[in-house]
Amino acid sequence: MKRIFLLLILTLILTGCKSAAFAADRLPWVSNDVVLFKDNFSDQSGGWATHQDAVSFSGYDSGGFRLSSQVPNYQFWSVPGLNFKDSYVFTRIVKLGGPDDNLMGVMCRYQNEENYYALVFGTDGYYGIYKTIDGEQTLIDQDHMDFSEVIQRGNQENRIHAVCKENQLVLIVNDVELLSVEDDSLTHGDVGLIIGNFSQPGVDVLFDDFIVLKP
Repeated sequence: MKRIFLLLILTLILTGCKSAAFAADRLPWVSNDVVLFKDNFSDQSGGWATHQDAVSFSGYDSGGFRLSSQVPNYQFWSVPGLNFKDSYVFTRIVKLGGPDDNLMGVMCRYQNEENYYALVFGTDGYYGIYKTIDGEQTLIDQDHMDFSEVIQRGNQENRIHAVCKENQLVLIVNDVELLSVEDDSLTHGDVGLIIGNFSQPGVDVLFDDFIVLKP
C-alpha cells in the first residue's frame, strides 16, 4: 500500500495556448457541452512545449504526448497555459514503461508549481486526489491512496475523467467514479498532464485525446 509523503518536485512548467485540430464528436460522451480546449496531439504546434534532458522527457510521440522521468520521488507535468474556474477534463493514458508503482493523471486549477490539484491513479490499481498548496502536497480526504480493480494494470489503456467544479473534485477512471471530495483552496487555474515516480524511477507515459469541457 502506498504511503503518503511529499514528493520531491523538480519544477518544469511547459506552456502554450494553441490547440490542435480535433474532432470532438469522435468521443461519444461529448454532446452539446461547451468545449473549452481540445488536442489530439496530431499537430506538433498544438500548444504543448517539448523538453528533454538527462532525467526527463516531454514531447509528441506515437500520435500522443509523452511524459517520462528517471528520478525517484519525482513529479513531472505539462500545462498548456490556460485559465479556467470550472472544468471537466478527459484523456486516455497508456504506460509505455517503468514500474507500476507510479502515478499518472490530470491537473486542474494549476496556478504555479506550488499550487494545484492532481487527480491521479497508478497502474498498480491505486488512486487519489492530491492538493499542493504553498508547496505542501497532501491527499484530500484519504489517509492513503485507495485501491480499485477498475484501473487497468500494466501497459493497458485507462481513460480518466476529472471534474473540478466549484468546491467539488471528482475522479472517474474507465467510466467508474472512484472518488469525490470537496476542497475550496483553489478556485481557478490551468489544466494539465502529470506523472510521478515513487521509490523506483522510470515511469514513461503516453497521453492522447485531451479535451476540456465546461461542466
